[in-house]
Amino acid sequence: MKGRVMRMGSMILGMFAAALMVGPVAAQNADNMLDLAYSTFRDRPGWTPFDAEKLAADARAKLSQEKDAPDSRMSPIEKALFYVDMMEPPLKQSRTLLRYGQVAAAGGPVSFIEVDRYNLGTSDDPHVAWRFDFLPKDGATAWLQDALRREIPSDEANDTDCLIAGCLEPRASTDGSFPWKEGQSPATGLVVPYETTTESGHAVSAFAAAEMAVALNIAAVEGGDFSWRGPEQPDGVTDGSPFLFYLDDRSVTAPGHNDAIMGMVRLNDHALAEMWTRRTDDGKAVAWQNAVVTRPGAH
Repeated sequence: MKGRVMRMGSMILGMFAAALMVGPVAAQNADNMLDLAYSTFRDRPGWTPFDAEKLAADARAKLSQEKDAPDSRMSPIEKALFYVDMMEPPLKQSRTLLRYGQVAAAGGPVSFIEVDRYNLGTSDDPHVAWRFDFLPKDGATAWLQDALRREIPSDEANDTDCLIAGCLEPRASTDGSFPWKEGQSPATGLVVPYETTTESGHAVSAFAAAEMAVALNIAAVEGGDFSWRGPEQPDGVTDGSPFLFYLDDRSVTAPGHNDAIMGMVRLNDHALAEMWTRRTDDGKAVAWQNAVVTRPGAH
């Protein structure tokens, strides 16, 4: 639709322009690229920083205490979604878009995540966006460094696309989007340190994303425990720009019907350009589908 802003690749606005200003040599330096990603991700107008240490501690207090450091195996994607659910009031109808990018670092890739949550119901709760950056540290897969929040103005939300549909459109944002084929549940016996379902019986966002990460082979289940492998960084994407996406529609098309997709774009593959998985949940049963997008001319 004319005038709409596509949310797929706009997480780190101005990064390429900033890279040009620091010069080609500096832009190719890993340390400088990471510093550039941090500054561009954190220092944007309209974002309110939160105490990351307190937020992480408050989250740990809500997790199971059956194991030492119960959040140590949680992936950056799980934590980002868990934090948003913890900090924001529940919504009857919502559309959530998570965008994930990463930058290589000596201790492991630093994850840059934005979660945009849109209110499609009748409550007065605002549309919100959160930003988190994580790195592997002290035995944790995802150690929180920064947390920032802003409210998304209604006119901006109305003029923005969430991958496929308008962010506020009350229609399915996944049907007809990819050549879906029937799939199988990827993660039986997955044990996590948080409650996996809501009172309605639906999976919480973090758990749905964990299962979908296993379906995309960027995570695994080892002895029931979740193990984050992380996505392969696309060639040439070194600035933290997003290349992995999670979109979750909750009761948008019908009460109690949740529809989520997760996918990776710009794959380092001569034949495949994108890979997606889909998880639908009516509170009683979960169905799975998979899809790939081939490169033009690939056989």
